[in-house]
Amino acid sequence: MRLFVAIGLPDDVRDRISSAIDGLRATPSPVSWIPAANLHVTVKFLGDIPPVRVPGVGDALQTAVSPFATFDLETEGGGAFPSARAPRVLWVGFREPLELARALQDNIESALSAAGVPRDAKPFHPHVTIGRIHGATPPGWGDAAMRALAGRRFGTVPVTSVLLYESRLSPSGSTYRVIR
Repeated sequence: MRLFVAIGLPDDVRDRISSAIDGLRATPSPVSWIPAANLHVTVKFLGDIPPVRVPGVGDALQTAVSPFATFDLETEGGGAFPSARAPRVLWVGFREPLELARALQDNIESALSAAGVPRDAKPFHPHVTIGRIHGATPPGWGDAAMRALAGRRFGTVPVTSVLLYESRLSPSGSTYRVIR
């Protein structure tokens, strides 16, 4: 099973981000825009996990999140990985303080590592992926997209749970199913 751990978004935040995506869609570009229903904050991508290991992964995840009280993340602005000049992924970001989100992610990394899931080498940067670029963008397109997102706030994301998702790939895009 192709799995990832994520924080879900409330409907009002999804709707605001989706509206921003609609504005960016108007400019021709080789971007696969993420449907509103699939918007989330990926905490950890696990990859392919044998179904027999899923209960152990779920238990490790439960242990990792149990010490945390609920907290809020405030959305703001956007960016691109690796950069606005050579974008591959477009995202909506979060304002400080991000210490709790990073501590939560670190706990999850540690617990899942103990359960046999390799740690991520890259540092955690909380974000909502809104589009993936497949091909070259026109000069300045990434900078213009970032200006369209700059300073915009999309609402509050209450972190009341962390979800284990299964991702199923198809020619028409990914579908996600919460499994725990």
